[in-house]
Amino acid sequence: MSGKSGASATAGDAPDGAPAGADAHVGAGTDAGTDAAVDADLETMVQIMGRMFRGMKGSAAHEEAEELIGLVKDAGLGPRHVPVLIRLVLNGPVPVGVLARHMGLSPATVSQLVGELQRGGFVDRRPDERDRRRMIVSLDEGRRELVERFALRRLRPLRMTLEALGPVEREHFLHGWRTLVEMMERAAHEDPLGGRVSRGA
Repeated sequence: MSGKSGASATAGDAPDGAPAGADAHVGAGTDAGTDAAVDADLETMVQIMGRMFRGMKGSAAHEEAEELIGLVKDAGLGPRHVPVLIRLVLNGPVPVGVLARHMGLSPATVSQLVGELQRGGFVDRRPDERDRRRMIVSLDEGRRELVERFALRRLRPLRMTLEALGPVEREHFLHGWRTLVEMMERAAHEDPLGGRVSRGA
């Protein structure tokens, strides 16, 4: 997996004589050969993602996900609350500040999410016995089994994948995922019709 993101150049950086819109390629290189290679890899990636999504929908993990998401919705909560539950399976019980660091969010945001989850019956908060100013967050015992099954089923393929790769392969693999997330975040703020996905029809 390449370490370069292939980000598009701006219109002002287009070379002399380049046709209008030549800078709008999504992940494309600077010549036709690179474009063709990227298009071929894009097709492969779409096929792989299709297999991944079909596997998720056809597994017991999908049924458990539907059950958990249904309970979350019934409590007036949403998908943004689910990562908190997964983090508590991995790291809990844990103080709110530590949970926020694990999630890469601000303590205020995580505190709000935890409060909403507590009102929905998914987590408990109690004072830290060593420091009464801190609150320790844990999964509610009534929801623990369902949440743990959901999280462990979802995380198992990820762990198996990382275990199957060597250290250098894992580094490239994670770099690719980070790049994908960054490009998705960038694309969310751009005109979806302003770029070209593929040359092929």
